[in-house]
Amino acid sequence: MSREHDAPPRHVAAVSGTASGTAAQRDALTGLPNRDEILALITAELDGRTPGRQFSVLLVDIDGFREFNDALGPAQGDDLLCMIADRLLASTRPGDTIGRLTGDEFVVIARGSHSIAARALAAGFASIFEPAFELGDRQLTLTASVGVASSTDTDISATQLVHNAAAAMHAAKAVGRNEHHVFTDELHHTNRTRLELIERLRGIAMVERELTMVYQPIVELTTGTVVGAEALIRWNHPELGLLMPDTFIPLAEDADLIVPLSMWILAEVAHTIADWQTRNIHLQVGVNISPAHFATGSLATDVIDIVDTYGIQPGRLALELSESQTLHDLDAVHYQLRDVQRHGVLIAIDDFGSGFSSLERLATLPVDTLKIDKSLTQHLDSDNLHRRRAMTTLCTALVDVTTTLGKDTVIEGIETPEQLQVCTDMGVTFGQGHLLGRPMPVAALEQFITRHSTHSESA
Repeated sequence: MSREHDAPPRHVAAVSGTASGTAAQRDALTGLPNRDEILALITAELDGRTPGRQFSVLLVDIDGFREFNDALGPAQGDDLLCMIADRLLASTRPGDTIGRLTGDEFVVIARGSHSIAARALAAGFASIFEPAFELGDRQLTLTASVGVASSTDTDISATQLVHNAAAAMHAAKAVGRNEHHVFTDELHHTNRTRLELIERLRGIAMVERELTMVYQPIVELTTGTVVGAEALIRWNHPELGLLMPDTFIPLAEDADLIVPLSMWILAEVAHTIADWQTRNIHLQVGVNISPAHFATGSLATDVIDIVDTYGIQPGRLALELSESQTLHDLDAVHYQLRDVQRHGVLIAIDDFGSGFSSLERLATLPVDTLKIDKSLTQHLDSDNLHRRRAMTTLCTALVDVTTTLGKDTVIEGIETPEQLQVCTDMGVTFGQGHLLGRPMPVAALEQFITRHSTHSESA
């Protein structure tokens, strides 16, 4: 985020609807009311409410500001925040107050506005950012997400009202940038459930073994031999039932729990692999890795410790990196991947084709396997002939490039016999999907292997 200054602010804005205020009540950078002053003003409004005198709080968060700040540097990031503050101030109605909450978050106290009027005000903020911001020789196009909370609850505090506006802002970001959202009781329930999930995940979910691993087979297409599996986590919640990873993995990342959760997953998978090794079941197992784990710088050490502790043989554990997720600082990622490869751990790029696919990443990162995403596979038997041909051509090209680079190819999402036939015809080596086998517990996978093939002694 941007830096603060101990020196007097370079930008001091007049603030409508408030008294002049002391330096202690002002944000050092923009001259706007700071968090403490905003909360004091909201408290005063709450104390003076009457049935016909309601107000709303709008929380304005600049979309992707961290990336702008990282690219520009802190000094120019501060200049940009001051320009944003000027535009917001110029657009604020007489009698309203705008302040800076923290970082790139601004708060508007919209006096005399119920939720419908405040929603219209929030929608209008989009136009504020339409002219590009001129910063030196740069033209910067920004957007903002806005959350709205109104003072209809008789028992609400200033802090809770701002918290509700922040929750609505996060809901706006969840549906896309440059959006606005109004806080509702339903959103309150959603946030309470979210908090309860985080606390249970932080506390007893792992200890009480509510979390469990299932394994989806990876099959050699020409022989039907099961050569590996992808390890997938599930949460058997005592009240909500079976939760899929899309429900709780983002919560773990937001709550800084992703590394402890990743370590739990790696230990569970390593225990299974070690057990299989003693019984001559030699499968390669892929584990999904979060970019947040890379960011800690401890991924390589964590994985190597697991491999050494459980005596995992080379080629039995693979780390799967999602292509659709951004991996910052590729040099640091490269070094960590090389470290784990030296300990016999394989590297796979997962979901290739689901995001902004980079063949350069495939060529430069130490990758052993490319997993083509199911979003491409699903069109291989499309009724739309043009789409079918296009996707078949694209997948064939990816397989050819991967083979030329000396890497294995797994195509995901095979769900129909027609898709399987196309994949086999184009020379795909390995496949994964519901047609070949659904995710299943360890015991079920072992039975599946017995029924479907005399699997290879090596993956």
